[in-house]
Amino acid sequence: MKKRYIFDLDGTLLNGDYSEIRKYFIDQYGEEAIPFLDSMPDILSRYEKNFTRYNYEMLGRFLKMKTGLDMDEKTIREWDQLLREIPDTEEKHARETLEYLKQQGNDLVVLTNWFGPTQSERLRRADLLQYFDKVYGGELATKPHKEAYMNAASCYARSICVFVGDNAVTDYVGPRSYSFDSILYDKDDRFHKSLVKIKRLDELKRR
Repeated sequence: MKKRYIFDLDGTLLNGDYSEIRKYFIDQYGEEAIPFLDSMPDILSRYEKNFTRYNYEMLGRFLKMKTGLDMDEKTIREWDQLLREIPDTEEKHARETLEYLKQQGNDLVVLTNWFGPTQSERLRRADLLQYFDKVYGGELATKPHKEAYMNAASCYARSICVFVGDNAVTDYVGPRSYSFDSILYDKDDRFHKSLVKIKRLDELKRR
């Protein structure tokens, strides 16, 4: 029986409107920012594989090297601040599922690769922060590194923890590499049926 549910944030609980982020970078760098914006998820994924945690200065240096844009710590901090203010859409069935799991006496936490204080603020603005005991951010450790999963498990045995998220690598395979259970949130049914997965978050209420 599971006791600690560890949720991913983006694409699992919330979906952000990043149009203001796009506008910020284009205002800063002009059309030269567009290739970076179009490949941002892949570039950030490469950062997360190569570095165990997020750091403003280190991320700025990495992005400058990868994109050729003159990014620095100030740029990353401004970007991070804008993320605290973006409009978010709550994922369907998220609230009712969190409410149910909490009522059943489970501990709920978030494990996210972006900076924890920013993600906490997004959850607070969406009125979802109330359901979580803690938000573990990428400034502590990034998925898919072992430290991130162990942080989120805290003092709980691996057998009573379960990770839930929409990324097959960081939210599903990653935890399983370290003997945790995981459930892939696959609402568009993109992945093979042999995986342990759900198409709706409220399916967690029956597991």
